[in-house]
Amino acid sequence: AIIIAFWAQFKIDSAYKKYRTVRTLSGVTGSEVARSILDGAGLFDVRIERYGKHLGDHYDPSARVIRLSPEVYEGATIAAAGIAAHECGHAIQHQTHYAPLVLRTRIAPAVNIGSSLSIWLFMIGIFLGNPLFAKVGIIFFGGAVIYQLITLPVEFNASTRALNILKTRTFL
Repeated sequence: AIIIAFWAQFKIDSAYKKYRTVRTLSGVTGSEVARSILDGAGLFDVRIERYGKHLGDHYDPSARVIRLSPEVYEGATIAAAGIAAHECGHAIQHQTHYAPLVLRTRIAPAVNIGSSLSIWLFMIGIFLGNPLFAKVGIIFFGGAVIYQLITLPVEFNASTRALNILKTRTFL
């Protein structure tokens, strides 16, 4: 799970570095790309916000908002357009009740708590010689791994949706 996470982050960073300086021919910014895609999908109620974290771009289904980092929100680059379109892919998944996204959204709060507790429970179990705590810690960690596996089709599907939209529109 850790190796997959590092590999995925490496791929994201590499693609971003490659395209962050390549400007779009249309000159549209990431936020403009996002608004156009959302409006085209009938998602007029989904907001787009400027978000302060570098590559912290995400769609929040509970708030119905796409949060874009400053370089994506304001950037008129291939990377900005791609990232904005990817996040719109998640909003479209939400609109269409894409099953893996629905599942991921439902279990996220429990997984966040479980993954935070897993190492502590495991360590307490080891130090106190209590195998029950250690086993529960391992089970919680396993839940986090399963969550990551559920996340993969969600991310691949959002990227596929984004690529299909970008191919048919004149953003790039």
